[in-house]
Amino acid sequence: MGKTLIIAEKPSQAREYAKTLGVKGKGEGYFENDDYIISWCIGHLFELKPPETYMDLLKVGKRWGIHRLPVLPQLGEFQYELKPSTLKQYNVLQRLLKSQEVRQVICGTDADREGQLLFQEVWDTLGSKKPLFRLWISSLTQEAIHEGMSKLRPFHEVEGLAQAGYGRSYGDWDFGMNLTEGFTALFGSFDPVRKKPNVISIGRVQTPTLALVVEREWAIQNFVPVSYVELEAEFESAKGCYKGKWFDKDRLASHGQTKEAEKDQETDRDKHILDLERGKAILAKVQGRPGKVCSVKDKESTEPHPLLFDLTSLTVTASKRYGFGAEKVLKIAQSLYEKKAITYPRTDCNYLPPDMLPKLKSHLKALEQGPFEQWVKEALDRPLPKGKRVINEITAHHAIIPTTERIAQNLSSDEQKIWEMIVLRFLSTWFPPARYAEREIITVVEDEFFLTKEKTLLEPGWKRVEKTGKHSEDSAPKLPFLSQEERVETRSCQVLQKETKPPKRYTQGDLIKAMEGAGKEVEDETLRRQLKGKGLGTVATRGAIIENLLTRGYILQQQKVLVPTEKGMELIRLIKERLPRAQLLISAEMTGQMEYELAQVERGEIPLSRYMEKVEQAVRGIIEELRHYEATHGKKPLAFAPQKQGTQGRKSKSNQESRSQEPHAPKTDKAKDGKESSASASGDSLGTCPSCGGGVEEREKGYGCQNWKNGCPFILWKNPICGKVLTPAQVKSLLKKGRTNLIKGFRSKNGKNFAAYLVWENPSSGKLKFEFERNNPAKPG
Repeated sequence: MGKTLIIAEKPSQAREYAKTLGVKGKGEGYFENDDYIISWCIGHLFELKPPETYMDLLKVGKRWGIHRLPVLPQLGEFQYELKPSTLKQYNVLQRLLKSQEVRQVICGTDADREGQLLFQEVWDTLGSKKPLFRLWISSLTQEAIHEGMSKLRPFHEVEGLAQAGYGRSYGDWDFGMNLTEGFTALFGSFDPVRKKPNVISIGRVQTPTLALVVEREWAIQNFVPVSYVELEAEFESAKGCYKGKWFDKDRLASHGQTKEAEKDQETDRDKHILDLERGKAILAKVQGRPGKVCSVKDKESTEPHPLLFDLTSLTVTASKRYGFGAEKVLKIAQSLYEKKAITYPRTDCNYLPPDMLPKLKSHLKALEQGPFEQWVKEALDRPLPKGKRVINEITAHHAIIPTTERIAQNLSSDEQKIWEMIVLRFLSTWFPPARYAEREIITVVEDEFFLTKEKTLLEPGWKRVEKTGKHSEDSAPKLPFLSQEERVETRSCQVLQKETKPPKRYTQGDLIKAMEGAGKEVEDETLRRQLKGKGLGTVATRGAIIENLLTRGYILQQQKVLVPTEKGMELIRLIKERLPRAQLLISAEMTGQMEYELAQVERGEIPLSRYMEKVEQAVRGIIEELRHYEATHGKKPLAFAPQKQGTQGRKSKSNQESRSQEPHAPKTDKAKDGKESSASASGDSLGTCPSCGGGVEEREKGYGCQNWKNGCPFILWKNPICGKVLTPAQVKSLLKKGRTNLIKGFRSKNGKNFAAYLVWENPSSGKLKFEFERNNPAKPG
């Protein structure tokens, strides 16, 4: 009858197939018994050949340049080469696929686009004509493997997936190979510190992701704080004291009575008083005056359990809770999957399909151990979680949940953290919503209105499981039970002076979420579902994209947040200001639309050729623009990446086995006259030196001009000024705006604290002086 050949993605996956199917015989690069032969790939066995393959190097030369571009092989013309490290295993697969003993083949690689592609590269290269089927599973448990083998998919059902895999590979090659060479030829240079070319790497997903980080940094740098005040009063009634915040009754009165208007009212009631003088006038008006309770509203609200994890929400949560990077979360999740602890992790779905309902109790019972035993016993007495927040439409793979296996093997500390997050999220779906009592009191004093809100937890529901929320603090009401028209006295009133805050830098989790929303940080679950498929990259590749940006010196990891380097900022500024056609490279919406069209190829809705036509058109347009720029402006080297990139600068395994490629650049010419590019290789510039126009950098004892060797005397010492030492952010503001933001906490000679701005007294010598707020003219004693 012949044997069935199963080709897995990696040896560990093949071992699970062999164990489940009782295949105990082992050969060189495969397992075998009377019915099955099980072998494997080692990730991608092939890689696409470099652009020089398609060039006449005698005519165009070996040095990178615009004159060699574009290089755009047609479908069917892309050439592959076998990786030297995979030759041995390729020979094993070649022999097995050609063997007369094999009657049919099963593709058993990971059930996603890249898993399909790495199998397809081998299958199409060898041109096998044997009957072919697809094993599609969501976990490596024996139960899941047996079920998948009983429901093998005919291969035509995943032909679109294979086409999309090729589309991703070819499109990224076209963008990366052409534009990295083009940009490096014009804007690269030789890095004398590293003694290698400063490559300007460009990518279909990488570059718009960098733009998100850079534009957030610009928003922070250009942020001008706005001072505002809030007015808070404390009232005394016969039943107790409480506090309220002033709000504008005229805004409230102008609204209608729709539900949307009610939400607007809630927002408007919290509007700040922007006028300090008006705030002081209201304070004087109500201080010590009697008032009354204008209205009391009581209602109950509920908070449902959170959705099950997909890879994005798992990454975001792990980033916030433990500071884990995106690549680390994926690596841990993949390890848990291979240990049969969780279902397939590279999913963009938060739901389970209806046919999983009968199996859910077996997943639950597998957790009846250790710290989860109490919750499992209670959940088993509850109905199955059938609501649409759990059972709903799924994409290729359902949400990440624990498997039906009891986890007996030891997990690492980090694996334990991620596994427990997934377990608790799954358990929470069996429990009811948390219930709250909400009370809103409006108090009026001298025709001025004050709002008081309280939210009290009545029943924690699912929150008992995930242990979220401050239950000990909000489980008992603190407001007195007041009635409408009840009289009160204004015990005290104060004006609280505040400032608006700049946007926050991205953590890796925040950036993953922004990539998913095509540049929009989307909190609303419904809107997130609508944008899925139109984001930057896929759930499986976003972590690697961030890692690439770190590795290539475009961004840095500083504690939990991501900061762009001077090289990254100069690249995005160049595209935004000088290269209008290339701006599609930094458009999250445009790149998200391309990802959506790739998904259409996967679903068979458009042919691969149409997707590639759009890619080629975009690349041709940008290369033509670079050619015009070179003719008009010549070459302009960008900044070097910083020397020290920390542990995040190391290439991860996933980058090395890549699903995206970066060409190896030949040495380019050094910048003219042997000078370095606009930012020193010894550090990023904080701004322009007011003495000579050079760059200012941070040093151990101060902030000095990078042209100090040429005699520039400018320096700002890090000596304390009334107890405060200048920070890099404050120096940036000085160099750009001529003054810092308001600095609080200066201490005068007689021990009094004061706030002031630092401004130039003599910029060229770095001499500073204080400038005080008009409304706070107190000077140090």
